[in-house]
Amino acid sequence: MKPDTSIILLFVLLTAAAIGALALWKLKTPGAVSLVVMALSIVLWALAYLLEANQPASSSGRLVNAAIYLGMTTAASAQFAFALAYTNRIPWIPRLAILLLAVVPVLTQLLFWIEPAHSLYFAGRNLLGASSPSGAGIWVRIVILYALGLVSCSVLMFLDAFRGRPRSLLLGAWIITIGSILPLITLWVDSIDLRMAGFPDPSLITFAIAGIGFSYGLLRQPHVKSMAATREAVVEEMDDGWMVVNSQRVIVDMNPAAERMIGIPREKAYGQPIHTILGDAANTSEGIQELEMKRSFKSQEGWRYLNIRMSALLDAEKRNFGQLIVWRDITERRLAEDARQRARDEMFVLLNAISSEASQAMNLEEFLSESTYQIIYPFRSQVVGIFLTDEKKQETGEQKFFLTSHFGLPAEAVDSMPYLSTSSAVFGAALKNREPLLIEDPSQNLQLPAALRETGSVCLLVLPLMTQTGDENRVLGCICLGRKERPAYSQDEMVRLSTISDHVANLIDSDRRRKLAIALSERQRLMRDLHDSVSQKLYGLVALTEAAQAGLEAGTAVDPTQVLSRIGENARQAVKEMRLFLYQMQPVDLEKDGLISALHHRLAAVEGRADMKARLLADENISLSTDKEIALYFIAQEALNNILRHARAKNVLVTLKQGRKNVILEIQDDGRGFDPKKVDRSGLGLANMSERAAKIKGKLKIVSKPEQGTKVVVTVLRELPVNSTRHRR
Repeated sequence: MKPDTSIILLFVLLTAAAIGALALWKLKTPGAVSLVVMALSIVLWALAYLLEANQPASSSGRLVNAAIYLGMTTAASAQFAFALAYTNRIPWIPRLAILLLAVVPVLTQLLFWIEPAHSLYFAGRNLLGASSPSGAGIWVRIVILYALGLVSCSVLMFLDAFRGRPRSLLLGAWIITIGSILPLITLWVDSIDLRMAGFPDPSLITFAIAGIGFSYGLLRQPHVKSMAATREAVVEEMDDGWMVVNSQRVIVDMNPAAERMIGIPREKAYGQPIHTILGDAANTSEGIQELEMKRSFKSQEGWRYLNIRMSALLDAEKRNFGQLIVWRDITERRLAEDARQRARDEMFVLLNAISSEASQAMNLEEFLSESTYQIIYPFRSQVVGIFLTDEKKQETGEQKFFLTSHFGLPAEAVDSMPYLSTSSAVFGAALKNREPLLIEDPSQNLQLPAALRETGSVCLLVLPLMTQTGDENRVLGCICLGRKERPAYSQDEMVRLSTISDHVANLIDSDRRRKLAIALSERQRLMRDLHDSVSQKLYGLVALTEAAQAGLEAGTAVDPTQVLSRIGENARQAVKEMRLFLYQMQPVDLEKDGLISALHHRLAAVEGRADMKARLLADENISLSTDKEIALYFIAQEALNNILRHARAKNVLVTLKQGRKNVILEIQDDGRGFDPKKVDRSGLGLANMSERAAKIKGKLKIVSKPEQGTKVVVTVLRELPVNSTRHRR
């Protein structure tokens, strides 16, 4: 062998070694394993030529030929496998089909070493260039054609994968494509016996050059990823269904995802009209470019929700030649949306129920107790404790929680923690962060009160009760929830419970503010009433007494009888005002006691103790609604207050009569009376009485003359109560 040939073979060996080393370094890259096999086959192939060139008379010529056959067939198979991996076709080719690439190399070795198959199939020109009289062997031709076919398929796969790729990737595409084409040319030359004698097999060199191009693809990792998928592979493997309908609205193509979604194999779907699947929704006019609809199909897993998009297919002249239908499975999204909607509905119902309890509860403890029962079931909690701040201790600077409502706590646990410090590590962390605090295994958390550790809960959730006014956060308390069975509270449950705790905190704050406003309003009313009634009378007594004393000291003639009479009159009037004031401080429950009983109690408690003869005459079985009874009571109370303060009457008669259509209330006295034409209608409570009578569609009549007493008459329509008829005497 010429020195040039040895240099070429050594260069091929070094190139193959470098290719193998690079492939091993990038072994996790698609196609790297195939490139390692290709490098090994080139090394074996080149070593066989070197052995034959350096020892031409050696008896190892048959072994060399076997190595050359193995190197050629293995290199061609490795190039084909690399093309499959590089163009991302391996996922949709059965693994058994890939393993069949080893059949020809193995079979070639078996036929080569077994007699008489060797003489029968390998007689004639061999790959070393030696000829025999019988001509080329049949299996030699088969080996060359096999390698030629595999290399041709790999070239076609590369050309198809690189078609339509961006220009920025053309350089790498041409390097890989040209490298794969060179073995194709030399194998074709080999197949028609055009190879020059004495020159090393050019296929060996071209396979080495192809390996260099493939190594470039491994080094350019982003380049490999961008080339990894073909359009056909994307359509076949995509999760969305893909279906083509021709102008006659007949199905002509579809992918496996569409088969799964409609539940019909493509063999049966081909040729079927699209309306057999979509029904009337398929009869869309050609003017509609896109249409979205939602259809449901029943599968083995249950109902599947599909979103269908229909797009018109237009040719170069904008003529419609069919439709593309894309099917998208939105079942998971739909189920997630339904679950979120159910959660929102449940939260809405729960918050409404808590608000309803707040409006109906008689006191804060009752509201919190009912709210506790609203929380227990939906959140699977066996232990609930609601702690509120003690406002009295908070004013002194010592902020503590006291247990206001609880569920699932034993009596000894309730007694052992009447007050808890808000500065503890557990409560302090929840209040500082203003977010729920989940405690796993509370029994091992020594920062918790002993009573909460011994509840048997596997997890404990602390929810702060806080409100925000401007930039100021006000701590109202906290809610502790415990579960005795796993799983622990999920993130979604904690978010919903935070919403509930905020709602409860706002209701508690509103209740406290309302009570504070009522208390302030009541204090102001009491101060005003005392000032306008009792204080004035007492001031009159003081003034009268001081005037009489000053007259006596000055020697002025003073009639003691007259002075004492006036003092006694003012004192009695002050006593009347005080008794009226004390009576008004007592609550009146008309719905429970009824109108007649309330009027009787008023006359006995106030007028009966003010040196007045007060009588009540009422018919039996008075039929009035609660609203009318309340209005009549306050009208009667206003009239009686006027009599007590201004009339100086000795006798008062209250009459409640029931006719066939009406109920008549009369309040009559024998006091000083007044002239209705001259009196200010806005005074003496007349405006209040008129307004209350108008609200119940009643008629108010006031008859009075100076020194002849006053009569107040209210007439309302008879009406059965809403719930039931009351029978009171």
